[in-house]
Amino acid sequence: MSLTSSPGSARTVVFDLDGTVADSQAGILRSFQLTLADEGVVVADEVLRDLIGPPLEESFARLGIAPSRLVAVVARYREYYDRVGVTAAVPYDGVVETVHRLSTAGVRLAIATAKRVDFARRMLARFALANYFDVIEGVSGDDRIRTKNDVVDAVHDALGERSGLTWMVGDRRQDIEAARHVSWVPVGVLWGYGTRDELLDAGAALLIDEPSQLLDVVRGDLRREPTPEALP
Repeated sequence: MSLTSSPGSARTVVFDLDGTVADSQAGILRSFQLTLADEGVVVADEVLRDLIGPPLEESFARLGIAPSRLVAVVARYREYYDRVGVTAAVPYDGVVETVHRLSTAGVRLAIATAKRVDFARRMLARFALANYFDVIEGVSGDDRIRTKNDVVDAVHDALGERSGLTWMVGDRRQDIEAARHVSWVPVGVLWGYGTRDELLDAGAALLIDEPSQLLDVVRGDLRREPTPEALP
């Protein structure tokens, strides 16, 4: 666990989904591969792994898909993901227990994901976690909500909270930047698809190595200081 600043206590914790709550790599990679094959594009898995988390339009643009093709390609990806992706995800070790204990402790919980919201709800229902979250928000089917900032704005509006009492927990740069966009405490996780440097460069106030560490700090219990080797 590494602290870049003292985050204080949290009344609400907003989780990213892919790479934070769910290890969804297998289904996402397969959906990318099938979609790109339709476009005649072959990309190595290690390149695709770096695209887990950001909005799909951004990811496919980085892969060289022309702007005029992005809407169609993203729609095709979602068709594949609907069939082969959602059910391939599993919760990370310790996440289910952590979510349960945070809820039991009276912490309000929400999800803010760049995944389409109906996919997110299905995945969380499979994990038996959906009922723990007051708000589950993601990209909308009508493109009204498209970016991570759009998603976080929607969660904020639903929660009615925009302060340091709310933490945003995620594994990629977009999660940290979105948290800062609404003045939430940005918390980076190191078991997902992003890197320590990516999260620190984006402005994470806290880095955690495993889900249970949220339980140590979410109520402002910072008495267990990080060891020098754990500091960035």
